[in-house]
Amino acid sequence: MSHLRIGLLGTGQHGPAILQANLPDNEDLPIRVTALCDLNEDRLAKISGEYGIDSTTTDYQELVARDDLDIIAIYTPGPLHGEQIVAAIDAGKHVMVTKSMVYTMEEAERVVETADRTGRVCLVTQTMRGRYDLIDAKRACDAGELGELFLAEAHYVHDLRGVYKQTPWRVQMPQDLLLGGACHPIDLLQWFMGDIEEVHCLGIRGVSEDYPQEDNFIINVRFKSGKIGRIANFTGVIHPPGIPMVSLTVYGKKGTIRDGQQVLDPLGALPRRTFSAEYHAQRGHQGEMVVMLRHMVDCIRNGTEPWVGPRDGAKIVAAGLACWESIRSGRPVKVRNDF
Repeated sequence: MSHLRIGLLGTGQHGPAILQANLPDNEDLPIRVTALCDLNEDRLAKISGEYGIDSTTTDYQELVARDDLDIIAIYTPGPLHGEQIVAAIDAGKHVMVTKSMVYTMEEAERVVETADRTGRVCLVTQTMRGRYDLIDAKRACDAGELGELFLAEAHYVHDLRGVYKQTPWRVQMPQDLLLGGACHPIDLLQWFMGDIEEVHCLGIRGVSEDYPQEDNFIINVRFKSGKIGRIANFTGVIHPPGIPMVSLTVYGKKGTIRDGQQVLDPLGALPRRTFSAEYHAQRGHQGEMVVMLRHMVDCIRNGTEPWVGPRDGAKIVAAGLACWESIRSGRPVKVRNDF
């Protein structure tokens, strides 16, 4: 079977994760990066040599217009995504796009409309969906092992000062750290608990002297189901020891699960037991992206629904924008889910 061909747009911080498709370890993946686009010509030359890619350009419109590509993988700064997604889909390509899918409600509407009209796959690569422990945790919840779910919490803790040096656009634009950071825990809570109906958010600036606005957030959440949750999104802190970058805890009437470790009620009918799944080495974000690449192939070739499609991506954006409105108004804000 022939390989699906990717044109990678943006070779900065997360672009190399997509390039794993070209490594000998992943020869079984029926997908390859065959063209590159970046404004940095030195980086283009370096990466094209390392990964055996002959076709390079600094013009994204030239990339999306190529007739020898099946997928455009968009890993550019977030505020550029909307225009680039639409251009790629309208050129007949499927799309993989890093978070946040877009930055405005108008862009979200346009991406949803374009994907619906063309039938092309648009996958938002929220990489936590590729974590084996969380996949297994979702299976356990869906199977009713925890009983009725009533409460969940998630956090994303990441001192971004080093990242700003690698990708200065995050300070210059600046990157929206609710849409581009809190999107991780927002997506996790929506995955496990369903649509978010309302948010109440507080924000404050932290330790970074360069980042110009709030970069630490506490978000209280009410879901459409009436259940509740909370999010801690701290990107302007000195990372404390022993705290994972991303964590999810889901509370059910029969048990609790945190990052794949499940504990059933010790006072319930069943004896107390703890379950923790073990998996082969996944190499963190890199391994999660390999799972995403396999999923993209499945979506294109077998018609599988994307784990995070355009409507899901739009709901994450809507939740982030509602958080900003809540910070400015000091009140809870309803979240739009009708896309």
